[in-house]
Amino acid sequence: MSILLLNSGRRVSKEYLADALWGTDLPSDPGGALRSNLYGLRKATPIRGRLQTGRDGYGLALHEGDVLDLHRFRSLAQQARAAQILGDVDGAARFFQRALDTWGDPPLADIPATPIMQPVISELLEHRHAVQESLVDARLALGQHHELLPFLMSLTTAQPLRERRWEQLILALYRCGRRAEALDTFTRARQLLAEDYGIDPGGPLQHLQQLILAGDPMRSLALPVPPQRVHADVAREPHPQSREIPRPPVGVPHQLPAEPRHFIGREAEFRVLTDVANEMSPVGSSPVVSVVCGPPGIGKTAFALHFAHKVADRFPDGQLYVDLGAFSPATDSVSIQQAIRSVLAPLMSLPEPETMTPAAYANLYRTTLAQRQMLILIDNAYDSAQVQPLIPAAPQCMVIITSRRRLTGLVTSHGARLTTLDVPSRDEAKALLASRLAAGDLDIDSAALSEVTDACARLPLALVIAATRALARPMVPLRHLAEELRSEQNRLNVLCGGRVSGDIRAAFSWSYQRLTSAEARMFRVLGAHRIRDITAADAGQLANVPTLAAMQALTGLAYAHLIQEYAPKRYHSDDLVSAYAAEKAREEEDGPPDSTTP
Repeated sequence: MSILLLNSGRRVSKEYLADALWGTDLPSDPGGALRSNLYGLRKATPIRGRLQTGRDGYGLALHEGDVLDLHRFRSLAQQARAAQILGDVDGAARFFQRALDTWGDPPLADIPATPIMQPVISELLEHRHAVQESLVDARLALGQHHELLPFLMSLTTAQPLRERRWEQLILALYRCGRRAEALDTFTRARQLLAEDYGIDPGGPLQHLQQLILAGDPMRSLALPVPPQRVHADVAREPHPQSREIPRPPVGVPHQLPAEPRHFIGREAEFRVLTDVANEMSPVGSSPVVSVVCGPPGIGKTAFALHFAHKVADRFPDGQLYVDLGAFSPATDSVSIQQAIRSVLAPLMSLPEPETMTPAAYANLYRTTLAQRQMLILIDNAYDSAQVQPLIPAAPQCMVIITSRRRLTGLVTSHGARLTTLDVPSRDEAKALLASRLAAGDLDIDSAALSEVTDACARLPLALVIAATRALARPMVPLRHLAEELRSEQNRLNVLCGGRVSGDIRAAFSWSYQRLTSAEARMFRVLGAHRIRDITAADAGQLANVPTLAAMQALTGLAYAHLIQEYAPKRYHSDDLVSAYAAEKAREEEDGPPDSTTP
């Protein structure tokens, strides 16, 4: 009956039922034995009227109001997860316990352990173990470590290779004041794993040992309660002449995009981020946070990826990556729900999007990363508020954020270190362009190389676009490209790639669209007068606004890295940005502000 219940709502063939019941130990008359079993089922009161037969096999129909223990288990476990996400630990513990109460003892004893049914039994038991571990986590969070000790000792004896059981036992021992026993238990677990599999304990177990050795306060030693999959696929009749494709195990996430090729320079900035990474401590109070900022096209993402790949091996629990899309062709930035779902989806089965609020997603994210040692790269952020929910509380994590804005709010809230990228030196810029050209076996004219570099204002994105244009025309000498770039009015047209992300004009436009009306107007005024260097007072006279208003607009432009404040109240803009500003001024033809303009 159990086999039919697990396949309720579908028909299974006689051959499948026979294989599921007896495996290779088939009776002498499988058909007769099967009919005898089914005849007995028809006589059973609970089955009467539910057993269906036909040429395509047998099935068991559920009537309205019928609830299987498996369905009840799933429902109660899902309610426990929901309570968990909302921070109701006591409620989660009650639902987890009720879910486990639906199981018999011993569990699944009435399901034959044949080759067909064994994988089903294993999967169902795995879900039971996951709920059982979540219940222990909840009870530990409620301070019930003394009551749990005998149970956890029996579990580690029965399931010695489940590291999660060892983590929970070690934590319970430590919280009971038995620190030496907790460390001795870690040693036993390590020896067992080494003897049976030749491996070391995983990151969470080793991290727990480090915290105990450091005498971490009990409140910091809180194991996470990661949501697990609570639905089990029931046994399905395999398709004839087909092999079941095994499910890939959930592993360590490696979400970083590929490391950029032809990366050159940035040694000083690399050392700064390395120093930040060296500040990580498993007994610290918060993760280390670094913000890489700079103007459009300066190479923030390339630099962040270059660094992230170099230090990735420091983070045994993996790397997460999310592009918030603040400065991109998309009309809307990525929401918190979308960002968290994108990075957590490979780690767990997530609830439906509409069932969770942004706060619930942030709580789930922090809970999942609480005991993990991970590198998180958050690309293309707009402001501090957008990023804060994506910064975990785990001190063993490192967060790298790229933005065109300074994100100084993160300095106050998370002690972030700001690294501002400027244009590379002339030699580095020439080397970057030359490395790109050399990849296409192009002849490099030294004088033309210098001229193209200068025309691109040493901006990495412009250099990459110029190199791409040269590589697309291998028969055209590089000096021809240099001649095309001499005209300032034509320069932006030349530096237009074949896609939006490779267009220098588009890159500037995404920052321009984010400006306030006063900042945008000041940007156009500077462009209309082709001014590279100006004071706040002079800018106010040109724009016909008070000096204070001019300084506020210039500060906003500097915050967005469209101009640079190189001395108090003195500002400078680069050639390409100035050319774009002049173009916007021609397009919009600003007149003097009216009386309502501040």
